[in-house]
Amino acid sequence: MQTRNALAACLIAGATVNAQEPAAELEAIVVTASRTPMSLGSTGSSVSLITREDIERRGSAFAIDLLRDVPGIAVSRSGGIGSQAQLRVRGSEANHVLVLIDGIEANDPTAGDEFQFEHLATSDIERIEIVRGPQSALWGSDAVGGVINIITRRPTSPFEAEGQLETGSFDTIRGGTRLGVTNDRYQIGLGLSYLDSDGTNVSRSGDETDGYRNAIANLTARVDAFENTRLDFAARLTDSTIQFDSTDFLVTGLPTDTDRSSESRQNYAKASATIDSGNWITHSIKLTYLDTNSENYFDGSSVSSLSAQKLGLYYQGDFSLPGSLDDTLTFALDHEGADFSQRGAASPFGDPNHAQSLDTTGYILEYRANPTDALNLSAAARHDQSSDFDRVTTYRLTASYALANGRTLLRGSVGTGQKSPTFIERFGFFPDAFLGNDALKPEQSQGWEVGIDRSFLDDRLTLSATYFDEVLEDEINGFVFDPVALQFTAANQPGKSYRQGLETSISADPTDALRITASYTYIDSTQPDAAGNQIDELRRPRHMAGLNVNYIFSARVNVNLNVSYNGSQYDNFFPPFPRPAERHELASYRLVSLAGNVRLTERLELFARLENLLDEDYEDIFGFATPGIGTYIGIRAQR
Repeated sequence: MQTRNALAACLIAGATVNAQEPAAELEAIVVTASRTPMSLGSTGSSVSLITREDIERRGSAFAIDLLRDVPGIAVSRSGGIGSQAQLRVRGSEANHVLVLIDGIEANDPTAGDEFQFEHLATSDIERIEIVRGPQSALWGSDAVGGVINIITRRPTSPFEAEGQLETGSFDTIRGGTRLGVTNDRYQIGLGLSYLDSDGTNVSRSGDETDGYRNAIANLTARVDAFENTRLDFAARLTDSTIQFDSTDFLVTGLPTDTDRSSESRQNYAKASATIDSGNWITHSIKLTYLDTNSENYFDGSSVSSLSAQKLGLYYQGDFSLPGSLDDTLTFALDHEGADFSQRGAASPFGDPNHAQSLDTTGYILEYRANPTDALNLSAAARHDQSSDFDRVTTYRLTASYALANGRTLLRGSVGTGQKSPTFIERFGFFPDAFLGNDALKPEQSQGWEVGIDRSFLDDRLTLSATYFDEVLEDEINGFVFDPVALQFTAANQPGKSYRQGLETSISADPTDALRITASYTYIDSTQPDAAGNQIDELRRPRHMAGLNVNYIFSARVNVNLNVSYNGSQYDNFFPPFPRPAERHELASYRLVSLAGNVRLTERLELFARLENLLDEDYEDIFGFATPGIGTYIGIRAQR
C-alpha cells in the first residue's frame, strides 16, 4: 500500500493544484472517485484537487476563477462579476457535470440542470475535488463529463472565529465571518459571506453597469451519537441578484443596455447517519433537499419565474469481503423526486404556466479489489429507472498500477454516461424565443482514458499526462429552429459527437519557498452539422494552459502569480430575422493575476490582488464584454 501513496501527488493536476507534499504527507484521500473514500494513488480516474491553501494564496473571490486552470476545464462567462458562468469538462456540455456540495447534488433544474458557478464564493470552501470522465455508473445523470465535489470548511480546534473585509474595483465590497466549535463528540461550523458590486457594462456599446449582490449562509454539524453511529447535517442558502442586458433582436442582435435583473435563491439541506456494524459492514442513510427559485424583472416589474424542488433518499452499504480487508463491495440505492414549475403572463403566443415532476431510482453496485500492493482495480454498474424515460444502464472500470518503487503510476478507465433531458428542454416556454420538446430522450456517452504519472527528485518534481476519447450520442441541441412553430426548440441530433484530447501537468518545488505548477490541455470536440459533417463545437477552445508561481518570502509574506491561457474558440451569433445564424471565431486571450498576503500578527493578515493585470479585452461569449483590470485589498482576522 505504501508504494501507491508515493504517487498521490501525481494525480493532482492543474496550475492551481497545490496538494503535493513531502512523501510522509501523501495520504491524500478523495471521496468522489469511488462510492467509498480512497487514496489518490489508488484511483484509475483523473482527479484534481484545489485546497484551502490554494484558495488563500490565489485570493480569488469565486471558485470559477480557480477551476479555469484545472486541466480539461473550459470556462465561459457572459460578462462581469455575477454573470452566467458555464463550465465544460473535456468538451462536454455545461449540464454534463455533476456538482456536489457536502454530499448534496446541487445542479439547478431552473438553470437547465447546470450548477450556477457564478454564485460559488470561496470564503467557506475547504477543498474541491474534480473527477474527469464519465461517472454516471457511480453518480447517475449529469455525471457525463465528470463530477465536482465541493467540501466546505470544518472547525479543527475547540473554538474558531474568523472575519474578513475586502474592497476594490467596480465599487465592490466583500465581507464574511466563520465560527466553529468542536470536541471529541461533536463539530459545528457556521459561515456567512456577502458581496456587493456595481459591476461593469457587458454590452459592446453604452455605459450602463450591471450590478451584482450575493449572500451565502452555510451551516454544518457532526455528532458522534453512539460508539458506532455518526450523524451529519448540512444546510446552505445562496441568495443573489444580478442585473443584465437583454438582446436587441430588431437591429443589431447584440446585447444592449436595458433595465433587467434576476433574483435567485438556492437552498440545500442534508441529514445523514453512518452506522459501523463491525469489521465487515458499514451502512449509511442520507436525506437531501434542494429548493431553487429564480425571478426575472423588466423595468422593475416581474415578468417570469422558475422554481424547482428535489428530494433525495439514499442508502449505501459497504462490505469488506472476508479474507481481504482491501477488497470492498458496495451496494447503493438512490431515489430522487423532482418538481418544476414555470410562471409568467399568458399571451396570444401561449401560456407559460405549468408544473412538471420526475422520479428516478438508481441501483448501484461497485467492487474494489487490491490483488497486490501495486495493483488497484474497480468495477461499477448502475441501473436507473425513470418515471418518464426508458431504463438506462451505465458502467465504469478502472485500474492503476504502481512501479519503479512507486514513483510511476499507470492508470486507465473506461465507462459510460447518461444525461436526462432537462425540464426546460422538455417543457420550457418563452414566447417568441423557445418552445420545449417533451419527446426528447436521454443523451448517452462512452469514453476511456489512459494516463501516466511520474515523480522525480524525491517528489520535488511531478509530471502527469492523460489521453482521453469520448463519444456522445443523441446530443440535445437547444437551438433548433422549428419552421412550423416559428420558434427555437430542443431536439436530439442524429450522428455522434466526438471529444478527444490530451491533458498534461507539471509541479515543481525547486526550493522550500518556491512552487511552480503548469498545465496544458488540447481538446478536439466536434459535432455533426446539418449536412452530417463534423465541425468544432461551440465555446470549447482547442488549447488551454495555466501557469502558477508561488513564492514565500518569509513566514509572513507570500506572493502568487497566475497566468491563464484560453485559445480561440467558436460561438454562434443570431442576427435579426430573417438573417440566418452566423458562426464567429473568438480570439484567444491571456488572463494574468497577482496576489499577495502579509501576516501582520499571528492573528491579523493583509491581502491584495490584481485581476486581469494586462487589462485584456476579450469575450467568452459573442457580444458580451468582460471586465478590465481590477484591484482589491482586504484584511482578515482569526482567533
